[in-house]
Amino acid sequence: MLKWKVPESGRERYMEEAFRTNRILCLVSAFFCIAVELFNIARVLIFSGRGLETLNNRIYFGFYLVMLVCSAAYLPVDRCRTLSLKARHRSCLLYLCFVLFWNTCLNIYDIWSTGNPRVLQAVTMLVAFSAIVTIELPFALLNIWLNYFIFVFLSQIPLLSGEGFNYMLTALMATAICIVRSYHLYLELEQSQQLSEYDRQLSEHRSWLTREQYELISQNAGLITFQWDLRNDWIAFSDNWEEIFESTCVISGFRDYIHSSRLLTLRQKAMIVKCMEDLQKGTGYQSAELLLPTKMGERRWFKVQVVCQQSGSGENIYAVGFMNDFTEEKKRLLDLEKNAELDAFTGLLNKASIDNYGRKWMENLALKNKKLVMMILDMDDFKNINDTYGHPCGDYVLKKVADRLKTVSRKNIKAGRLGGDEFIILMEYQDQKSAIYDYANRLIMDISMIRWEDRDVLARCSIGFAVSESGWTYEKLYKCADEALYEAKNKGKNRVCEYSIY
Repeated sequence: MLKWKVPESGRERYMEEAFRTNRILCLVSAFFCIAVELFNIARVLIFSGRGLETLNNRIYFGFYLVMLVCSAAYLPVDRCRTLSLKARHRSCLLYLCFVLFWNTCLNIYDIWSTGNPRVLQAVTMLVAFSAIVTIELPFALLNIWLNYFIFVFLSQIPLLSGEGFNYMLTALMATAICIVRSYHLYLELEQSQQLSEYDRQLSEHRSWLTREQYELISQNAGLITFQWDLRNDWIAFSDNWEEIFESTCVISGFRDYIHSSRLLTLRQKAMIVKCMEDLQKGTGYQSAELLLPTKMGERRWFKVQVVCQQSGSGENIYAVGFMNDFTEEKKRLLDLEKNAELDAFTGLLNKASIDNYGRKWMENLALKNKKLVMMILDMDDFKNINDTYGHPCGDYVLKKVADRLKTVSRKNIKAGRLGGDEFIILMEYQDQKSAIYDYANRLIMDISMIRWEDRDVLARCSIGFAVSESGWTYEKLYKCADEALYEAKNKGKNRVCEYSIY
């Protein structure tokens, strides 16, 4: 069956191929026409002997000049790389159609001026246009028959004359050439598209075989496996998915499902969406750790690993992956990390951890034009407690001090042990020095109430604090708080002192 239009699936390829062939034809025609019309103009102006004195010479001169200007104008358009492929292709077709129309008009004037009904040149141009120019069939037929009727009507050649009959046969032959060329070209484009589709389907079929292998792995290894159709936005989980989560195994519109889920946090949603976007952009592998709610109401850690499968063209079309419940392992890792941050004796943050936390906190507060408060607490005459009541009593006092720091600590207050009988407290400055003094004095009072076997062991402490200023480093803040502590000791101990820059 004859196809009158380029199939939409092959239009881009058709345009590329048509532009490639038509551009070469246009360049050859333009340079040829420029050379020929320069010679013709010289022939009219110089070799005719009469120049532009006669009307006939002036008309021919006009024809030659128009063709010269249009051919010369096409060359810079062809060299313009900023134009789109579609615009450059249209300029090619416009120039070739103009050459055909110009030739028709010139032949008509030849007949008018000589009275001799010659159609050889017009016949040649029609055949050449139909056989060489790559143009969609409707536009090709429009150009052929439009030029045919213009030529027949204006040249007044009788249709039943030899010249008129030959020209009509030429138009019919040109039509047949265009139809045959278009049929084969459109058929080739359609077959090429079918081959691409077959290749895609084969690639997807191979992907499904691989997903079946993943299902076998799921059954034997106890993992949740899934197949993710990136193109159509659906995901299918292995059967054990429903045993753990309150959801069906197959979810269509997976992106909308993630956005509308009430069980996932905003951070988890953002992580999953980013994973989807990276896979669609061509990333081959993704891995993430998610804390997900199960149907039993428990939140468990799952390690998700995704690998993409591609079509024959290299496009990511499917993803397959595993979900592995590693909650117990994650808890052990978190416990290890937590224990590594804590002072083993008191349970407070150790010096390395509190210093690391303080540096980051101070940097974040500085970006918001806020300040950090550092307090350094040191026990007064702690050696006397050890010497008088023994080291078990001293250890007891230190643990009780740590308990007091934990009790009075809030979300925006962190406490740690620097070592020995020295502690550190960090808090965000709330623009009230009185609140800092209240907090420090309450600590001093609470620590003075510590009893060992119902005896007052004279547990006392001194506190020095400093408030960070613009441009200060964490080390500078520590040095100033330590100087304030030294001042509290010099003033008689069991008190709080503030560092003053004045």
